[in-house]
Amino acid sequence: MARQTPDTEEGVPSPVTEAEMEAVITRLQSKKRAPGPDGVHGRVLAIALGHLGDSLRELFDRCLRSGQFPEAWKEGRLCLLPKAGRTPDSVSAVRPVVLLNEAGKALEKIVASRLVQHLEEGSGPGLSESQFGFRARRSTVDALKRLRAVTGEAEHGREVVVAVSLDIANAFNSLPHAVIREALKYFGVPPYLRRLLEAYLSDRRVGLENRSGSVEWWRVGCGVPQGSVLGPILWDIGYDWVLRGRLLPGMGVICYADDTLVYSRGRNYKEAARLAEVGLDLVISRIESLGLRVRIDKTEALLFRGTGRKGPPPGATLQVGEGRVRMSPQMKYLGLILDGGWTFGPHFAMVGPKVVKAASALGRLLPNLGGPSAACRQLYSGVCRSMATYGAPVWADRLTAKNKAALRAAQRTIAVRVIRGYRTVSWAAATALAGDPPWELVAEVLAETYSYVSGRRALGENPTLDGILRVRRIGQEGLMRRWGEDLAVQPYGTRVTAAIRPVLERWMRRKRKPLTFRLTQILTGHGCFGDYLCRTAQREPTTECHDCGAAVDSAQHTLEVCPRWAVLRQGLTSVIGGDLSLPSVITAMLGDDESWKAMVSFCETVMSQKEADERMREEAADVASIRGRRMGVRRRRYLMRLL
Repeated sequence: MARQTPDTEEGVPSPVTEAEMEAVITRLQSKKRAPGPDGVHGRVLAIALGHLGDSLRELFDRCLRSGQFPEAWKEGRLCLLPKAGRTPDSVSAVRPVVLLNEAGKALEKIVASRLVQHLEEGSGPGLSESQFGFRARRSTVDALKRLRAVTGEAEHGREVVVAVSLDIANAFNSLPHAVIREALKYFGVPPYLRRLLEAYLSDRRVGLENRSGSVEWWRVGCGVPQGSVLGPILWDIGYDWVLRGRLLPGMGVICYADDTLVYSRGRNYKEAARLAEVGLDLVISRIESLGLRVRIDKTEALLFRGTGRKGPPPGATLQVGEGRVRMSPQMKYLGLILDGGWTFGPHFAMVGPKVVKAASALGRLLPNLGGPSAACRQLYSGVCRSMATYGAPVWADRLTAKNKAALRAAQRTIAVRVIRGYRTVSWAAATALAGDPPWELVAEVLAETYSYVSGRRALGENPTLDGILRVRRIGQEGLMRRWGEDLAVQPYGTRVTAAIRPVLERWMRRKRKPLTFRLTQILTGHGCFGDYLCRTAQREPTTECHDCGAAVDSAQHTLEVCPRWAVLRQGLTSVIGGDLSLPSVITAMLGDDESWKAMVSFCETVMSQKEADERMREEAADVASIRGRRMGVRRRRYLMRLL
């Protein structure tokens, strides 16, 4: 394949092409980041390039030819973001973020693309296959799958694997510029790019606004520039020295950016541990030769063993650098909690409560009455779903009943907020109404898509978009079928799930038909109904209807039978038809907007009156103790403030 930007033998750069400028504009338009010190937002610059494109391209060409990087583009505004749970006066209590000028980052984009092209298509050496970070078509999932493949091969050969995850202190801010310069020479980077990168790294400054409002500036003499486009690829180039080191047979390194994992195979723990200590000594010595430092206190070690194999001796440790690290039953690597048997039990024990906590926090922004729109609620639900299904291609085939239960508990928490429902609504009813498929099935679709893409790439092919979409479509069809089958056997929420299941896909794809708090009450049966208040909330002595004396005051009784709502019911049936069974109502609501609005209007009027009647009964002076006004946490705090 011919290069798009060929360079002459003398190292004279080719002019900036139209394709490179289009890539710059696309990047500027797609990013929603804060502007740099000049205050010019990326999208504003993208618009301006429609008039200034030729001038800016000429400026970029002059920079490439002269090997100069403008001083103004080497200045960044430093922002310190506080980290939760850290001591305020400690250095680690803040996360530094550097804002750079978008015009400078546009030039960085062009230089970075040429660097990557040289590394991938040039005649010189390329980046190590062990590096998965900051590289196209590689991800954390690829790194984790590589580790799982290593342990699988070892288990097949009746061996064990010792894995040690190294933590490099302040890695990106500590890599010396001299290391990057030497690495650029090693990779045979064209001279014009080396000259430009030399200017890019020299005389960099960051400014921080002090308490008086003035900006103090500091020189930056090491590290890859924070917030830059070139920073990630320069890190890969400089750190590659660590990954090129020769290791003994049975040893290896897997790396994502600075997250370095050293592993060794052996017939038993003793053999694998001895080999791991040798490999760690080699890798750490290379890391330290780059001017970096490994933090022993944050380094973790884990033994991967097959079924029935002995674990490490109690209290076993490994020599890592100048300290010792205890063998642990689990290890966090690239966002997953790994255990020796790849059961992922510890991972879901962590991620379940974590997602529930996030869902609960988001739930406080999603009140049942008012609050964000349905689209915003779906967005928040997607955030929680992404947290829960991270790394799905690695663990999807190891889901146990316990792990599924952890996922469903988290999913129910956010689904209830999406549908504006009571907290007692079941998982099946909440997810069906929210149109949110079971997360374990979503994880399987993600795993199938990943398997297709990685399989094609393993054959040397580049998977097409049509092929990927076809696999996703087939996976989605299977998901919908299995979701419907799962809903059919759920013991709770059967009234609403039985009504939605025949039209599940239409319900999930509906547009501009949001659920309301009172509509959800009628659909789920969880609300101001005698049946619910007696059996679930335990705040009524009986299930009877206060309006007509019927033995059971349920949502369906309110919708279809209770004579108090006869007039309102006539208005509803004139629009959606006379059949008020819930399946027929759901089908009619999906049929047209008028039917949906008529049902929402009926529910709002009826349930508002039932809620008002309920409040009057609660506040009655002679009310029984079981019917008393609830004393929730917020109400107790309010009353305490009045004392």
